[in-house]
Amino acid sequence: MTKKILFIIFIIFVTNIFFLAKGEEYKHFMPKNSLVKVYTKIPLSTQNLEEGSEVYFIAPSDVWVVEKKAIKKGDIFLGYVSKLKMPTQGVNAAISINITDIIDKNTKERIPIKATLIFSNGEETLGGDLTNPASYNTTIHPRRVYGNRWGGTLQYVPSGEYEFGQHVKITQRDSVFVRFDEDYYIY
Repeated sequence: MTKKILFIIFIIFVTNIFFLAKGEEYKHFMPKNSLVKVYTKIPLSTQNLEEGSEVYFIAPSDVWVVEKKAIKKGDIFLGYVSKLKMPTQGVNAAISINITDIIDKNTKERIPIKATLIFSNGEETLGGDLTNPASYNTTIHPRRVYGNRWGGTLQYVPSGEYEFGQHVKITQRDSVFVRFDEDYYIY
């Protein structure tokens, strides 16, 4: 019985030492895949951006973790355009953005992070979808309908020609999120 009690005391001691060894500054963190809502100050468009262009997003509200502010209202998320595809015949433009730093609004201190911008469709890439067909052809599908010798269906099918793609835009009204790709520790 005493061995079991000593074993329980030993386990409690070891676990407390493990948690105290981490330090106070690493106690609070935002886990990987956390989402923070942001907005852009100026509209961003594939029409006037290039791959590697710097882009900025602003946090509209405070984000708290336990009893510490992880992100203050007005903090700036700095990122770059990681993928940009221009519109072509049949395909709209596409854009993907990675976030590299958080700039504190008061101290202008840069905190490096690894994050990705998630758009309102829930994906990392905005756009890149197919355009509407430019014209349709009619196709007749002959078949017997309810025992009649004649009958069929007239169907409109895309002709294979598609409209030219459009540029995509990110405005202040779009709801975009920053998804952390690794744990973000609060100091």
